[in-house]
Amino acid sequence: MFFRVKIAAPLLTALLLLALPLAGQVKTGDLTTSLSGTLAPGFSATFGNQVGSSHAWVLGGTGNLTGSYYNPSFLAFDVGYYLNQSRANSNFQSITDASGLNANTTIFGGSHFPGAVNYTKSYDSEGNYAIPGVANFVTHGNSDTFGVNWSANIPDKPSFSAGYQMGSSKYTIYGSNDNGTNHFRSLNLHSAYHLAGYNVGGFYTIGNSHALIPQIIAGQHPETHASEDSFGFNVAHRLPLQGDISCSFTRSDFSTDYLGSKSDGTIDLLSATSVIHPARKLGISGSVSYSDNLSGQLVESIVTPGPTTGAASGGGSNVFNTNESSNSLDMLAVATYAASENGQLAASVERRDQSFLGNSYGVTSYGLHGSFVHRFSAGNLNSSASMTANTMDKGGESALGFNVTENFSTLLGGWHLNGNLNYAQNVQTLLVTYMNSFYNFSANARHTWGKVNFSAAAAGSHTAITDQPGTANSGQSYSSTIGYSKWINLSGGYSKADGEALITGSGLVPVPVPPVVPSSLVSMYGGESYSFSASSAPARRMIFQASWSQSTSNTASTDIAGALNSSSNHNGQFDTLVQYQYRKLSFNAGFARLDQGFSGSAVPTQVVSSYYMGVSRWFKFF
Repeated sequence: MFFRVKIAAPLLTALLLLALPLAGQVKTGDLTTSLSGTLAPGFSATFGNQVGSSHAWVLGGTGNLTGSYYNPSFLAFDVGYYLNQSRANSNFQSITDASGLNANTTIFGGSHFPGAVNYTKSYDSEGNYAIPGVANFVTHGNSDTFGVNWSANIPDKPSFSAGYQMGSSKYTIYGSNDNGTNHFRSLNLHSAYHLAGYNVGGFYTIGNSHALIPQIIAGQHPETHASEDSFGFNVAHRLPLQGDISCSFTRSDFSTDYLGSKSDGTIDLLSATSVIHPARKLGISGSVSYSDNLSGQLVESIVTPGPTTGAASGGGSNVFNTNESSNSLDMLAVATYAASENGQLAASVERRDQSFLGNSYGVTSYGLHGSFVHRFSAGNLNSSASMTANTMDKGGESALGFNVTENFSTLLGGWHLNGNLNYAQNVQTLLVTYMNSFYNFSANARHTWGKVNFSAAAAGSHTAITDQPGTANSGQSYSSTIGYSKWINLSGGYSKADGEALITGSGLVPVPVPPVVPSSLVSMYGGESYSFSASSAPARRMIFQASWSQSTSNTASTDIAGALNSSSNHNGQFDTLVQYQYRKLSFNAGFARLDQGFSGSAVPTQVVSSYYMGVSRWFKFF
């Protein structure tokens, strides 16, 4: 009897709600509100090899409350709520049924003092831990964010804006006992003013972040921490000959504890840029920049505060050497000539002097650049090419670098064709002693024959430090779709990637160049993914969909103690959806299956399945 009541109670409630009459907008005094949403009663079940089986009638749905007080320019709000709803994939029933809240409010939006407040909260939501170029690991957990922004924009007075953001998340990776967390917060202040023909501005930012990284990825030191405190100002002024000049100064204090390796420092950056146009087709520009802590600038560009990097851990040593004396000076002059409406030429000369790791380096570079645009009746061709001659002070070593970019689009014999290619050799990086070489390409084609449509796409990339083995990151992907009217649409894809990466709280990030990070903190990754999907709409308001994907990958890292942590990983997903709409009613059924495992985990591959059958109705409550 208890089981029948347990089923009947939510079912009766849902039927009564489905029968509610519709109403219009509600206005009470100066308050105007509108509420709409869906109610979705149904039967849901979940089972797997590491979770107990469960099944029950559930009541889900969504709600969206919007409104204003007095006037939308005075106070406006938008609050959305979802209960037992998938937010990872709107097309399919996911493994988890998330619930959460999204709220946004604008205050004094029509005045000189606009402000905004936002808040989001989610429970048991499905997410991912990113692997570059390969299907991501599936996670589930909770998260929340909060933010507030305010501005003062009084005519003929200095403007001012302030913003504060904070957030956190906690998740578990399916197929392991590992948990991960992320926390971050930041404050940003900015002011600008126009005074006697000068545009001046200033800013102040402070932020920190913390992440506990799953040990299956990070090994013995799964925590990261980063904090930064910076301020600066800038000034700009018009010059004769349609010119401009601007200068800026920035000071940053940063501290990071990345997987047990600590680093901190202060960086002063000073830069100036100017440009003039002595003739209609001629432009001349010059710039100079100086950094008093080049080593710190390199580290700060890699590990900075944010939602994807993390917080405090004890122990470790300063392996980044950011406290050693280092600096850089860069001077650049460029002359640009518009030879025609579709073509442009440029010549440059650059001088770079740097001091780091107890040595001084210098390089002089001379460059030529040209770009060309050609318009076809059914397409365009954009081409650009540059060549740079670099000469090092020490030993007189020379290197020739070049960069070529091509973009092409046209309609040929009913085929829509698009392509892009970028190839570079010996391109300068932040450090003059390292050169980067890379290529990336993409192409797609599509055609329609009556009710039959076809498309195909391919993309690839590769980057590495010249003459530095083991610094390469590469990836490639291919996909195709074929369909016949609304009756059937099939698509498939393949992707492959490998390279070096840094571990963060939300995934692996390819190592930026040049390679200044100690090898003990770099992870290796590689893998490939396959996917296939099918959909059909055989009748009006009826949809059938199915999706399958599978990926295999490998990760490996050496922790600061010298221990090797490696894992062979597997991820497979299968999802189906059947949906039929009748007026404001929608009948839904779906099935989802996930199997995910790691050889480096103490638990076996986890298999989780769920299915759902139910009905939903859209309402405009008021």
